[in-house]
Amino acid sequence: MKKDNTRIEKVIRDMSFALNHIEDMVADNRAILIKLVKQNNSIVEFLRSVEQDVEEYEETETSFGNSSSITNSNISTKKVSDMKKLVDDILKKTQDLKDFEEELKKHKDKLTPGQMGES
Repeated sequence: MKKDNTRIEKVIRDMSFALNHIEDMVADNRAILIKLVKQNNSIVEFLRSVEQDVEEYEETETSFGNSSSITNSNISTKKVSDMKKLVDDILKKTQDLKDFEEELKKHKDKLTPGQMGES
């Protein structure tokens, strides 16, 4: 009887540890999702502003002819450079994630889910 109680107690502790680990993983995933949503929102806002600039450029070009193209080309140049920075940043982060995934694959056999070690 005592042996069964000890075994049940161990199973319950293991289940508690697993649930705590799952809760931690869910919290981490939630934080990542929040960051992704914020990043997505900023990309949408940026693209919306680029669309507005393109529309303004087309309107001013048709109304004023070539005289306004210098001002609008400066605006377009700034937007293009901002867009290039954004794309470069996304590509760098993507490459960092790929490198991280490759590193995890290399050490997959050494990882134990839920085990915490020294850092």
